[in-house]
Order: sequence, then C-alpha cells, then structure tokens
Amino acid sequence: MENLNNLLIDNQLNVIAELTRGDKKNHKIIFTAEGRIEQFELVIRIVKHAPDLNFFEIEAFRTRVENLDAFSITHHDHSFSLSPADLLIYHHEEYRKVSLEIAFGKTIPEEMKQIAKSTAFILLDHALGEYDFAIKIGCVNFLEIPKEATAVPLNEFVTVFDQLWQDKLRHTGIFPLSDKEDRWNVFEISDQNDPDNKRLVQRNETADVDSKENLSLVYELEDTINPALRFNKQGIHCQNTFYQGVRPMLWHVQDKQSAIALAQRLADQYKTLSVKIECEFDPGCSQYLSWVEK
Repeated sequence: MENLNNLLIDNQLNVIAELTRGDKKNHKIIFTAEGRIEQFELVIRIVKHAPDLNFFEIEAFRTRVENLDAFSITHHDHSFSLSPADLLIYHHEEYRKVSLEIAFGKTIPEEMKQIAKSTAFILLDHALGEYDFAIKIGCVNFLEIPKEATAVPLNEFVTVFDQLWQDKLRHTGIFPLSDKEDRWNVFEISDQNDPDNKRLVQRNETADVDSKENLSLVYELEDTINPALRFNKQGIHCQNTFYQGVRPMLWHVQDKQSAIALAQRLADQYKTLSVKIECEFDPGCSQYLSWVEK
C-alpha cells in the first residue's frame, strides 16, 4: 500500500489508497478523494480501469460502516471519545440537498469543542459514506445547545436520510421509463368578461432565431440525440433553453467518452449548424439545478 500511495503522490493525483482486511479473498483496496468532489471523477476512472486482483476487491470511495452502534472514535490519549449516538441530528431540505444542524448529546469540555466538531465530520463520513456525504449533504452547522424539536441520533439518522433523499426529494436513481419529454410551462390568460374564455401562451423573448430552417434542424438534431442516449439507458435529457440564437441542451450521461462520441457523430450530420459539445463531472446535478431552482 505504501508503494501504491507513493505512485499516486508521484503522479500528483490527490487520491489515496486504503486497505481494509476481510476474509482470505475479501480484502479491499479503497481509493478515496477524502471528500474532495473535484477528484471524484478521477477516483471513478481509476477503479473502472483497475485490473482484477486475486484476493482483493477494488472500490471507489469509503463506504458506510455496517454497525454504527458499535463504532466510536477515541483520541490517542483516551481523554475524549465520540460515537454516532452522541451526535443529535436536525435536518431540513435546502437546494435539493439535505442540510444538517448538529448538537452534541454529551457534555463537551470547552477545550475539546473544536476537536469534537472535527470528529463529528469523520463520524458523518463513516455513517453516510464518502460519496453520499460529499454529494447529498448541503450545509452542516453546529448548535451550542439542542433544540426543543426532536433530534435523531446519527446511528438512526442514516435510514431517515435515505428515505428523505428518495421519497421526499425524489432522487430515486431509477431511469425514467417514459419516452415523453417534459413540456414547458405556459401562461394562462383569461378574459375578464368571460372567465371561461382562456388562452394558453408560450413566449420566448430572447430566442433571436436567425432562420426557421436552422431552428427546424436544431429540433431535429435534438430529437435524434434523445433516443440515441436513452438507448441502453446511456443518458437522460434534462433541460433546454433558448437565448440569443443559442439553444443549450443538457443531458446527464452514464459514460463521458461514449456520450461525447455519440453526440459528435450525430452532430456531424448537420453541417450547417454550429455545434459545441462539452461534458463535465456533475454528480450533484448543479447545472440542472442552477436553472430549475431559479
């Protein structure tokens, strides 16, 4: 492991390899970015291209501790310890993530409060797993005293968190089965003298389309890429906008290189259009949410 980490350091990858021991054939080598989201894509790529090893499994990111009730962190001089049950969690939704307020369920000496906060982050990382903690958790604030509202200890919060993420925030992780695309919302205009006389109006003030023919080609290209990416669940169409003659189209895709190659191959069929294709690592869907949350 020392040689492996030296290799990672020599190549300035900012990724760490860790070893967890199991049964004879169940040792694990875990590559971690220690919560740095900007390195997550690299971690995924390293694990994806890692060779098969006898007696070792290769995993991306630190996973959740299986038995939180038996887990605790004790500092080297044994003067202070903290367990998941000592963290009282208050949670709320914020920008499609879960934000936390944390109070300590035991008395923390003043000189140990900063250490306790740092330890709490380590416990959160172990309880939720490195990926979920970095991607799904928003702000984390500490309270001096517990609130009157009911808190959930961290060892029980994991189940609450998973249910909140999937059922309330609707991050199901399930590929949509419908082929129908979402439609834009429109204005409804009613006649003051006749409430039953209603009109639906959709208007784009900033489209600035240079020609009807080019617009038709843009729509045609979009309708070509959509089913191609949906095939084998390669990508999900998330949004379109239209501003000053440019139509950004956003998909969240499974594999960066294959998606770029597919989109480029289809775009090459429309020689009269100026098409720019970009792809970035965005596990938190920030590109989509920056638009939809406005």
